[in-house]
Amino acid sequence: MARILFIDDDQLTLDLFGQILEGAGHKVIMARDGVAGIALYRKHPTDLIITDIKMPVKDGMHVINEL
Repeated sequence: MARILFIDDDQLTLDLFGQILEGAGHKVIMARDGVAGIALYRKHPTDLIITDIKMPVKDGMHVINEL
C-alpha cells in the first residue's frame, strides 16, 4: 500500500481517481491546488505525487520543481 498525494483543481477528477486508488488499497491524500498540495506533502510526505499540470494559483510543474 502506497501513500499517494493527488493534486488536481477538478473535484470530479479528484473523487474518481481517489476512489480508484483507494479501491486498489492505497492511502490517498488530495489537494485542490498546488499550494495546498505542497503544504500537505511537507506535513505528510508520500511515496508518490500525481499532479495536474494546468492549475490556477500554482501549476503542476511548479509543484514538482518545488518538491
